[in-house]
Order: sequence, then structure tokens, then C-alpha cells
Amino acid sequence: MSGELTGVRSPALPAFSEVEIADPVVRDVAPSVPSRCGHIGIELPTGVRLTVDAMVDADALARVIAVLGR
Repeated sequence: MSGELTGVRSPALPAFSEVEIADPVVRDVAPSVPSRCGHIGIELPTGVRLTVDAMVDADALARVIAVLGR
């Protein structure tokens, strides 16, 4: 009746583990930003205008400009 002689086995039952959820740890990982960040205005040949602050990630900005400049 268990199926062992026929070679057919029942699928294993799911196993569960006990999980305990703890309060999140709050960490101050944000970089300190100067009180006055300069703004940079960019106008693309397509007429699109962007304004970013001096703390913008240059690689991310380059990807955005590449897409908008198409």
C-alpha cells in the first residue's frame, strides 16, 4: 500500500521551519549632504531639460542622458 514494491513513491511533504521576525535595525547609512548643493542645468539637443544637484551619480546620469538623447 505504501508503493515501495512498485517503485512509485509519494512526494515528500513540505517541511516548515520556525521563523522569528525581529525589529529592524536602523542604521544611519545616508551620506552626509552639504547644506547647499549646487544645481546643474542640462539641455539636450532634443529640447529635454534636466536639473540635477551636485551630488548626482555621474554613471547613472550618463545612462539617463544616453536614453533621452535618442
